[in-house]
Amino acid sequence: MYPTLFNSSWVGLDGALHFTLSSYFAGIMLGFLVACWIAYRDVRQAGLGHQQFVDFAIWMLIIGVLGSRAAHVLLDGFFFDYVNLCLDTFALEGKSLAAGALCETNQQCLGAQARGMDIGAICRVEEGLCYPQQDCFRWVKFWAGGLTVYGGLLGCAAFAYFYLKRYSVPAVRVMDAGGYGIFIGLFFGRLGCFLAGCCFGGICEIDWMGVQFPTGSLAYQHHFEHHHELLSAQWIAGLRTSLPVYPTQLIESAYALAIFLVVYFYVRPRKRFDGQLILTGGLLYGVCRFGVEFLRDDVRGGLLALSTSQWISLPLIVGCAYLLWRNGRALKPDTEA
Repeated sequence: MYPTLFNSSWVGLDGALHFTLSSYFAGIMLGFLVACWIAYRDVRQAGLGHQQFVDFAIWMLIIGVLGSRAAHVLLDGFFFDYVNLCLDTFALEGKSLAAGALCETNQQCLGAQARGMDIGAICRVEEGLCYPQQDCFRWVKFWAGGLTVYGGLLGCAAFAYFYLKRYSVPAVRVMDAGGYGIFIGLFFGRLGCFLAGCCFGGICEIDWMGVQFPTGSLAYQHHFEHHHELLSAQWIAGLRTSLPVYPTQLIESAYALAIFLVVYFYVRPRKRFDGQLILTGGLLYGVCRFGVEFLRDDVRGGLLALSTSQWISLPLIVGCAYLLWRNGRALKPDTEA
């Protein structure tokens, strides 16, 4: 796990300067740039000028991040955690140091944070647990992790439609570029998830498939809280990692790449109507996302045994399938006499 790709400091006249590049943020930005590069020609041919394309892409990035973050805060089960981070951090669940050790000073919590553990910097001595510092703006800090893909997709779709209508550009034709651009972007974004250790899977008993994250990772902390006996047995055996889990981030990255390849190299040359690419991509993504959610084990909200993303996937699958069928049927020649 490499949550930070680059971390450097410079000492200048005004003091020390720090620059940190997280894997998660790097994956998102790389995916965005590659998606724009691939979609540029098709979007221009659809009627969007060069400067309009640049403006459109920047707005799509902003709306995508805002929508993804809003969905995470409101729908993934963390809303009251963000409220308590501002009002009362001790109302949150305290976390122990590695191997269940209790803290005695704030420095111990800070040291654990420096080793990659997400446990907070304040030690509540009477409990021996670490709590996060007060942060009323933590909910907006998307670069630290916490984005729900569907929130960004829905937000971008709504914004794109009205933005393009304003400039009298065929909205659905331009949005077809998202039928492959979105998924090449997700391919890189999910690789960033894997490096950051978020969106991890459930315990995997298939030897060749399971991956293990280091001490301090989100998966490790989850197993410490919910599978302590299994994790302790692993510690006794000398293995200081999380339990083996399904590599859901890599699975999602792989199917996003597969969707891109199918839509761009197979459907695009055979396109029969505007909207076919985005609808095909949406249908394939909804099916794949619905399935892989059963393998995930991170906290992400849900209802009646289905996650938030699965509930969103269902109408997406039905809607895209229906529109593909309806538009395809409308193109069939009338065979009646």
